[in-house]
Amino acid sequence: MTAVTRHSTSKETVVTRREHLSDSQVGVLREKFLSRPVPELPGVRDIISASWRRALEHRIDADEPDPIFVADRDEECLLVRSATPILDNLCTELVSHEVAIVLTDADGLVVRRSSVDRALDSGLDRISLAPGYSYAEDSIGTNGIGTTLECQKPVLVSGFEHFNSRLADFECAGAPIYHPVRGHLVGVLDLTSWAGTPGPLLLTLAGRTARQIEEAMLAGVGARELALFREYLASCQRGSGAILAVNEDVVMVNNHAQELYDVADRAALLTHSADVAGATKPVTVLADLPSGVVARLEYRPVYSGSVLAGGVFRVKNQAAAPRTAGRADLHLPGVVGTSPAWRQTCGAAQASFTGGSWLVLTGERGSGKAALAQAIARHHAPSGRLIVQDCEGVDDYESWAGALADEVAGGDAPVVVLRHADTLGTEGMRRLTDLFTGWQGGAPGKAPAWVAVTFSETSRGPDAAGWLMPFFAHTVEVPPLRHRIDDVRRLVPYLLARHAKRPDLALSDACLRQLMRLPWTGNIRQLDRVLAEVSRQHRSGTIEVTDLPAECRTVTRRRLTQLESIERDAIVRSLAAHYGNKERAAAELGMSRATIYRKIRAFGIMPGR
Repeated sequence: MTAVTRHSTSKETVVTRREHLSDSQVGVLREKFLSRPVPELPGVRDIISASWRRALEHRIDADEPDPIFVADRDEECLLVRSATPILDNLCTELVSHEVAIVLTDADGLVVRRSSVDRALDSGLDRISLAPGYSYAEDSIGTNGIGTTLECQKPVLVSGFEHFNSRLADFECAGAPIYHPVRGHLVGVLDLTSWAGTPGPLLLTLAGRTARQIEEAMLAGVGARELALFREYLASCQRGSGAILAVNEDVVMVNNHAQELYDVADRAALLTHSADVAGATKPVTVLADLPSGVVARLEYRPVYSGSVLAGGVFRVKNQAAAPRTAGRADLHLPGVVGTSPAWRQTCGAAQASFTGGSWLVLTGERGSGKAALAQAIARHHAPSGRLIVQDCEGVDDYESWAGALADEVAGGDAPVVVLRHADTLGTEGMRRLTDLFTGWQGGAPGKAPAWVAVTFSETSRGPDAAGWLMPFFAHTVEVPPLRHRIDDVRRLVPYLLARHAKRPDLALSDACLRQLMRLPWTGNIRQLDRVLAEVSRQHRSGTIEVTDLPAECRTVTRRRLTQLESIERDAIVRSLAAHYGNKERAAAELGMSRATIYRKIRAFGIMPGR
């Protein structure tokens, strides 16, 4: 005999079936499954057996709960704001019942728990069903929260239907909550009580409460969007310029903005607007756009009652001041960038060439030191010889120095660029200084026209500065990519064109904005590698955020310490190397499964495909 409970939701009608088996019988079936997993287990609901199989794949402990903890959680989002009064009222109504009210985000992270029963609270604390802990299936196995997220429909999990035996004391009814405008899943409303509580009643109440939260979210979103839309229309009517209206859910752009700015410029405008859209007071910012235009964004906050609804931006082009150091506009071959930091670096490096002074370029690996030196040589001496050698890995210093001397003396005075000069050993430094001494004191026809060497940010050589610096009049530090992040707008199409098989391959605005949020610890070399990988997977069309490799899909709400940044970089690189497989990444890094899951959430690392 099968009891059928029909539960109506805004998305679909869900039929929940429970076989009339005692909890002890389900426990026996669970033990049988754990000893010998089988695709089908008579007497166990399909939704539960499927969840058990997923738990085995995730290697969830069947006896000791070990949910992931994340300290950094968003407790001020629309979901929490809308749900709070509804859940407060429900808690009052359930004051005489042993029921806990649990609200989670879309990842199963508990953001709120309410209960007036001390015994139940203590029981939930023992299994860490508490704010900050993740009850997603890949954290703790089958349960009313995680299985609801997996199935995206109301789910009741009773007693030993839970994968973890410590959860068998509880009855959990979860109902999904959807964003009323976007339609995506934003969280779960879960009602948890002791095992034996009438589950269908809990499930019905959970579903009804979830719908109330969706309605409250719609009211909140509607009021905010209406206030923002009204101010947007009023701003459009007051002038003929470009207008943007932005909040976390909506972006409005008038026709003037679309006519005045191309896709790359609009992406840059939206990136700058997102940085200040949460400000509570008017702000004016300047934005260097990829086209070379300097835009002035005048921001004004918009309120719906006392709640910030977003902001309206009036965009004006600002005449750029004459650039005395306009050498950066000479379009050096092979390098791209218009940011002030990059223009200053290019100007200083070119001054060394035109002044006849040898140059040391320092900076992080992959920042473009050697590329800049070669670009300057090709620009100022396009028909001259260019000798580029990498000093890293040289072991026969005598042969290497002799070959370099012969190559320089073999014709018209060339330009010499030596990469990683600081990696030469003591003998290599001695040979190189002998060469430099001969070149600087010899006849012009026997010496290079210009010499540039690159050092890493932290020299690893034996006092490389002491050996080599006396020969160089100028040192220029090349900034890391994160210090000139606006240049990503120009670097991306330039680098992508080198790898793409077809000219119609391009990044979406959202994808470009995501790349501009990243720290780029590997600098331009890392960006180039990422775009090469993406172009191999996508021959044409538009690249979206979800098409990026794992290392590029990470966000965080706070500034990380240097140690955390190093740890974060190690995790994203390991995830990328193992195609998003967290178990293998954890093993490679020497972390436990729980630790890597916790750090992935704490650092905001987005999972791979």
